[in-house]
Amino acid sequence: LLLPFGLASAAGWATPLFTALIAYTFFGLDALSEELEDPFGTQPNDLALDGLCRVCEISVFDALGETPPKMIPADKFYFS
Repeated sequence: LLLPFGLASAAGWATPLFTALIAYTFFGLDALSEELEDPFGTQPNDLALDGLCRVCEISVFDALGETPPKMIPADKFYFS
């Protein structure tokens, strides 16, 4: 709210331009923080937890000297 008054003497007629640019930056950061707020969901930009768990499972089976079970084909469900 006070940003335009602080820029008025330094920027002159370009104050609305600078204020809009700074506001756009903050709105972008807000949208980014909302997207990254919950990484453990099922939306497209969330972490692929199924794949991460599969890699951990394969590593544990390798450490035990066993063969991991086969992958279930993803015919009727979404594999993230």
